[in-house]
Amino acid sequence: MIYTLHSEWQFVQKQLDLKNIDNKTITSVETTFTITNMDVPSASIIFNQQDRSRQHTIFLRNESTFLGIFATWQHPFGLYSITSNNQTVTSSYNVGIETSYLSEGFLIGFYQLSPYWHTNHINYADRQAYVNATSFFFTVSPHNQSLKHVVGWDNNDYQIDLSTEHGIEEYKRLINRCAQLGITSITFAPSNSNVSRRDQGTDDWGWESVLWMSLGEKIRLEQWKPYRDPIPSTIQYLLDYAAMKQVKLVPYVYPPLGYRLQGQDQAWLVENPHCRNLCASLASIEFQRYFLQLLIDFVQVTDIGGYAWDYNYFFDTNHTAYSQWRGWQWVRTQLLLALPHLIMDHRYGSQYDGPWSWVTLNGYTSPLLADENPETYPILYPSLHTDKIATNFMLPGNRELRLEHFGSMENIPGFIGHQSERFSADGRLPWQDHDIRDFDLMGFPYSLLANVASAGLNLIHNMIAARDLQEYYLLPERTLQFWTYWIQWTDKHIEEIRNSIPFLTEHNWSLMKLNGINGFLFLFNPNYVQEHRMIRLDGQLNIKSPTQRGYWLLSEIYPEQKYLQLIEYNQTLDFLLDGQSATVFELSFISTVSKPILVGVSGTAFIANKNILMINGVYGEAGTQTIHPIFVIMPEEQVIESVILNGNEKRFQQVKELIILIDVLSFSGQYLPRSAQIMNNSIIVSDLLLQQFIERQQEYPIVWTDDELNEVAWLGPHRLLLFICIVNPDDRWNVTAQINNVTVIVHKGYNTRDTHNRDRFMGFYLDLTNIVQKPNIEYTLSLEMPTLDPELFQGLFLENIERILVEA
Repeated sequence: MIYTLHSEWQFVQKQLDLKNIDNKTITSVETTFTITNMDVPSASIIFNQQDRSRQHTIFLRNESTFLGIFATWQHPFGLYSITSNNQTVTSSYNVGIETSYLSEGFLIGFYQLSPYWHTNHINYADRQAYVNATSFFFTVSPHNQSLKHVVGWDNNDYQIDLSTEHGIEEYKRLINRCAQLGITSITFAPSNSNVSRRDQGTDDWGWESVLWMSLGEKIRLEQWKPYRDPIPSTIQYLLDYAAMKQVKLVPYVYPPLGYRLQGQDQAWLVENPHCRNLCASLASIEFQRYFLQLLIDFVQVTDIGGYAWDYNYFFDTNHTAYSQWRGWQWVRTQLLLALPHLIMDHRYGSQYDGPWSWVTLNGYTSPLLADENPETYPILYPSLHTDKIATNFMLPGNRELRLEHFGSMENIPGFIGHQSERFSADGRLPWQDHDIRDFDLMGFPYSLLANVASAGLNLIHNMIAARDLQEYYLLPERTLQFWTYWIQWTDKHIEEIRNSIPFLTEHNWSLMKLNGINGFLFLFNPNYVQEHRMIRLDGQLNIKSPTQRGYWLLSEIYPEQKYLQLIEYNQTLDFLLDGQSATVFELSFISTVSKPILVGVSGTAFIANKNILMINGVYGEAGTQTIHPIFVIMPEEQVIESVILNGNEKRFQQVKELIILIDVLSFSGQYLPRSAQIMNNSIIVSDLLLQQFIERQQEYPIVWTDDELNEVAWLGPHRLLLFICIVNPDDRWNVTAQINNVTVIVHKGYNTRDTHNRDRFMGFYLDLTNIVQKPNIEYTLSLEMPTLDPELFQGLFLENIERILVEA
């Protein structure tokens, strides 16, 4: 028995060291400990929510003394039980190893409980203690920058054939877009008909031809080996091109396929139909050594940036899942020790393995906790935007990873944008350009910001608007600037991102500095109806009370930038969130004021002629008035004789260093928020909204096809759409509409463009672009539709609106 305790640890580690002289099978391990000096009124065994046959840990608590204890194996196979008085814990797992054996650690940790709870069974301190414990065992030290990566697979890059000039140019555009945005790596899986053939693959899914940069079939059969054989010219060309653009290529690899090595592979090949009869056993020490060297050699001859693992199943029925997991864990660990710069993209299956598998990631676990193509995941909230549907599916998964799997932010996967539909209407898998123009311009900001909040250390991009020539060249500069700003923002706020937690629901994320005073709130409203969200500023958000004198300010930084109000600890704030919106707020504590700070509205303030306070650039949302007091914090107390706001003199009062405006500000025009609800079937739009659509068409002048405009709700963002928002709509319903007694087409929106699967039905909508063309004129809508439960019918909403700002 080996016990280990380091001064910085708040846990003790126990390992079993078994000398297996006779090479008998070690079938299982069991360990027990008893608490004798305290009562344990509360205990929770935490199950793996992705695989309920597995358990992560057990927590023991005495809330009267605020003492918490956790116990866990450093692998995903331990099962835990406890006596009725919660004082004796037993844990065991199946081993199935025939050599001498040093077990992974069994940890027992101690910590002080928090007054706050993530769930009924997980205290804030439970989670933090577990996360802290895993952090000591990362194979590679955490990075001081976010990982910026594109998944070529989620651009359907297998449709690109590198054996053609067209394919080479198309893939160069993907690499160019990465370079343009500051993205440093891309999962690389195009086809290459000069090198591999799909009909020769041995995996169940039929993708072996794109593995190992299209060399997978040849590598498996030992027909191509690093150092022995030259790299095919098309692959070398793109390796060189990517290097010139400072982008690393990351190939897909399936570990358990039947890799051959003359005279040695009999040590690891096992019969199994999932690899066309022969799979490699990850329990085989010989295979582990062979595969590790192959991986290292491939990196050294190609200068790739890492690996994307998938199909990572344990097919050896003669060995335990644990022994195969342990072998695979050893391979990844040794690979990172040899080449610590490698990133590791983990696809479907990694989510089952839990946090002790993820210490070897140097990357992230499986995005979405499921498959990525839109044919496979549900629509949790009605929307006409595929990016928002994907994001609203991602957020509860990332919440689950963070809170219930004790995931470090280093391991939580992003999923920015969406993968385009994989299959065509006839059910075939196209292996040529198909629906490649698919960027969701209006849904993308919601997706990017949700990823910054919930997975800000792993900015994993999907569809990046590069394969289609028009999308590639015409993507608005404003969109590119927004994109790069938030990518760079993550590098400036690593501390806050590492401390990120969801609170109350998966749609609230707090990113606070460790001081608990400065940080950010990312709030998402997945519904179309505006919401007043009440949030208390306390420890539930990792917020602490300031202990020094100064000004504690809340500001909005997206979609506008403005200081909103002074705040206090334990204060409850009312956040008005537009429908289907992302809004970002900052909490900042200012102890010293060096120049005037304008609070309550956008704009800037400065002193003119010693005693005149000038406030310029004040804008607000049309049809609203200010709800917070407007005031200016001066650097020091000085007499102000007049206040000029946007050229107009305003009444004010002075309280020491605060200059407070007496009157509220009004902003003229019609109020049309980001998802504007239509009331009483009356549609009225403003000239400013119509101008917004004209300007969007001018800045994004794609020539859309009729099919795109008639069949794809998220394309053609210059359009004014009206969404009939229904929870769980049925595409078999007969819905008809008239505007001013003229029949208009009712479109059916699907999250899949070609395969109109009822489970992927977004809902019904109208395209009003060529109908509602005059401002300030009432258009009367009449609808005929089935009678619905009031809770299912959410209302009628205008789509594709950005905030309309006017001068005060």
